[in-house]
Amino acid sequence: MTKLDNQNSIAMEDKVNLKTKLIYGLSSFGSYTIFTVFLNSVIIFYREKLLLPTDYILWAFIVYSILNAFNGVLFGWISDKTRTSKGRRIPYLKYLAPFLAISFILVWLSPSKEQIGEIGVFIWLFLTMITFDIFYNATNIAFIALGQEMSMDNRERANIQAFVMLFGIISVLISLLIPANILEDTNRELFVYFAVFLALIQLVTMWIMAFTVREKLEFSQVDEHLRILESFRNTIKRKSFLTTVYTNFCILFIQAVIFGNIFFYIFYIFPEYDSTFIILILGAFLLCGLFSGAYFTLRINKTKGLKPAFLFSLIFFFGGLIFIGLIPGIISLFGFYFFGFGLFGAMALPNTAFGAVTDEDEVETNTRREAAIFGINTLITKPAQSLAGVFIAAILLLFQYQEPINGVQQPQSELTIFGLKLAMGIIPGLLILSSFFVFRMFPLHGKYLEEIKSKMYKMHNEKRKKLDELEVKK
Repeated sequence: MTKLDNQNSIAMEDKVNLKTKLIYGLSSFGSYTIFTVFLNSVIIFYREKLLLPTDYILWAFIVYSILNAFNGVLFGWISDKTRTSKGRRIPYLKYLAPFLAISFILVWLSPSKEQIGEIGVFIWLFLTMITFDIFYNATNIAFIALGQEMSMDNRERANIQAFVMLFGIISVLISLLIPANILEDTNRELFVYFAVFLALIQLVTMWIMAFTVREKLEFSQVDEHLRILESFRNTIKRKSFLTTVYTNFCILFIQAVIFGNIFFYIFYIFPEYDSTFIILILGAFLLCGLFSGAYFTLRINKTKGLKPAFLFSLIFFFGGLIFIGLIPGIISLFGFYFFGFGLFGAMALPNTAFGAVTDEDEVETNTRREAAIFGINTLITKPAQSLAGVFIAAILLLFQYQEPINGVQQPQSELTIFGLKLAMGIIPGLLILSSFFVFRMFPLHGKYLEEIKSKMYKMHNEKRKKLDELEVKK
């Protein structure tokens, strides 16, 4: 427990006003919604609407994960090196937002097998996934780095992430409720219109932030930046980074598995119930858990620090997943309350932990490079999302999933049902348990964190003085 983490007041330079938090959270709503809809719907959309065989989808995700693994490192390093009058984050959000919107729409515009054949649909899926992920990476890394640079106080960083999560809850509900109802309809054109609408929301919300929020210029104008290989070495050697990135890998993999598997789970685990009814119950438990988790997690973060708050969240995350996987019948949906309780911290606190990693790194390298650290994080964790697609496709194959016939869903065997519950709860739960034990080794806590923060604030004072001198010379 640190003196810095337990002060009742936050330094003026680290306070972020309510308007900025709301705008930042709103921007996350647009980009996160299209991303969660992509994760939730792309497999089932191509499998059940375009009738692309499962093994084609499996290979699309495998090749996609290999080719796209290095985007984050490159875009993070470039963002940190960028020097403009508006900073090094805002320009990417301003000018790449339209390309992100267009690339998302293209994912859902594939012609049918009758028009271009199975290979054609496969190529369309692969190329549009790559394009979408390039623009999502470039904008998302700049966005996350900007959020951590707004404040150097871990409590305020967590509060900023709480606004992201507030809008993220709406994103999750939208990505669960609306696509499920549309995907039950055989007319896929409605889904395309829905995708266009979401892309426009993403564009508008990202532009609102890009044209209103200002970033701190001392880091882009004063810092001397590391070369890409030096940047990589200085990041990958850190115990604080390695413990965080392993935990984040597990969380992102599980998140992608849960959301990528959710419609299979709803449609086939509870075939006797209306899918909208199941989604409403699931969503209600998830929502209650998220709000409960937000209250208790932020309270622990404020009083005891980041590390205890994160470990607290992981325990509930683990419990919820095991409950979903082991408990039979509709009562298993109650597990989504515990899942949601832990999900808040699991989604909100990794970025705060990486912010603390950046603090430690800056003290040693004298340069602030959030984007590079987040980019190297994506090098390791981005394959988690692709592996989730591979994992889901493999489960469907191994547990003898019966594919739709002429667009009509088929009854599933007990073996398939067991495989879906295994993929939905038990395997993800065991992964989260392993991440709990790994994150216990996270070193940025207590007296050591206090020392890092003290040195960092002195460095920032010097950088602001240098920035003022540069402004005078102009």
